Amino acid sequence: MSVRTILLVENDLAFAKFIIGSFRDVDPEFDLFHVNSGHAAISIMNSGFRPDLIICEDRMPRMSGSELLLSIRTDPSYQSIPFFTLTSSFTDDVPASPGKMPMDIKIPRPSNYREALALAHKVRGLAPQETPAVGEEQAVTI
Repeated sequence: MSVRTILLVENDLAFAKFIIGSFRDVDPEFDLFHVNSGHAAISIMNSGFRPDLIICEDRMPRMSGSELLLSIRTDPSYQSIPFFTLTSSFTDDVPASPGKMPMDIKIPRPSNYREALALAHKVRGLAPQETPAVGEEQAVTI
């Protein structure tokens, strides 16, 4: 599975910009598209947009991340799209089967740059690695 196109569903514009910037710091090849509601996500997906991954805030007005997930999973053509729910009220991620990533996973909402970078690296790890964006000799510890 190759993750390049990511749909970010987040009603907080400042947080969305923070996540987009963090992801692009990890891999400038990520194509991130932001919408501010579950209804907007459904609308653009119904118009033919098909992301490789959906990252969605769980607590949003009018339609929560869980409600969006249930809505898009009713369409068989969207069932293979991984869905990450950002939440601040949970204990652990959904355990994966050995060697397999679950399709729907809860992830802690990043509260700082280091956590946002870790999330971006997790997403990047879903894609087959070709050439590292930064060589080990160029890596900087933050």
